[in-house]
Amino acid sequence: MDMERLETYAKKTFLALKNPYCTVNQVNPRVIDLVAPSLEKHGFAWYTGVKDTSVIPGELKERLNENGFLFHTADKMALGGRAVDLQLINPITGKWMTGSSSGTALNVFYGINDAGIGTDGGGSVLAPAAALNLYGFISPLIEQEHMKQYAKTSTDGIVFSPSLGTITRDLKTLEQVLNPLLGINLKEESMNWEDGLEWKEVSNENPPDIYGHREPLIQFLNQITGPGTILISKEGPVDVNAMGDSIYGHFDKETETCQARSGKGLMRVVNMCGKSALTIPASKLGCCTLLICESKKEDIEAMFRKARLMVCQRSQLIERYFMNFDMYF
Repeated sequence: MDMERLETYAKKTFLALKNPYCTVNQVNPRVIDLVAPSLEKHGFAWYTGVKDTSVIPGELKERLNENGFLFHTADKMALGGRAVDLQLINPITGKWMTGSSSGTALNVFYGINDAGIGTDGGGSVLAPAAALNLYGFISPLIEQEHMKQYAKTSTDGIVFSPSLGTITRDLKTLEQVLNPLLGINLKEESMNWEDGLEWKEVSNENPPDIYGHREPLIQFLNQITGPGTILISKEGPVDVNAMGDSIYGHFDKETETCQARSGKGLMRVVNMCGKSALTIPASKLGCCTLLICESKKEDIEAMFRKARLMVCQRSQLIERYFMNFDMYF
């Protein structure tokens, strides 16, 4: 391994230990011992953060480690799984960070980690990813039987079980993590991957209002999707114009309207409908294209192949500023 690459891995851990943004609860500095073996076996070694919650099983962490996604940090999450984190700041907007997988998303954004694993009940992976122009993916197929035991009720009275998901800065890394998460390998090209698929684009000009109440959105999503159907929804900007939080929004019409301006649309109900979804960042701050499909491996594969055609370049200014480890030391 060349010295420059080794220095980069070391600086990731130095930054995690320094913890300037209070996003890290625990650091595994011995992770660097696993880098060389992982590079030799897989051709990559991605430092991975895991949301600091007992919901995520140890077996998954071990499987990730064995497949080149090396456990690096236990990440801070929003207290009580709230949709905003009143202890962490979005470094671009200067406002409260979108939750609840807030620390996980931020540690990927800052370059402490290459990938993050979080939980999503009503947008807790997809929304933080979108808020920071990162890639996010969730699916109830990930550790499905294990996750069923954690059923809970949302702040607006909807019963659901959370899904596991992942956040990365680029699509390639996200595709690679599909293997340990779901046994999906997207290396092989498929010339006829769109055969038999139906693509439906959601327009907010027609009912239902994707930024409105969740109950009609759940009915809408369950009716419009099915095997072989992939929904495309342009969403955001997430938590740029207003705060997307149902605790804040439940008081009156004014707070409800403010919550709707947060830019969180169907991403709030994907998990509640048992669907799988992928956020592809747009060039505009906090905006994304949300792809939604049935939780079937063949549909997930098609969704990712579609995403390859929708990738836009990441902001070079953001890369130069926030990925500059030297400014911290």
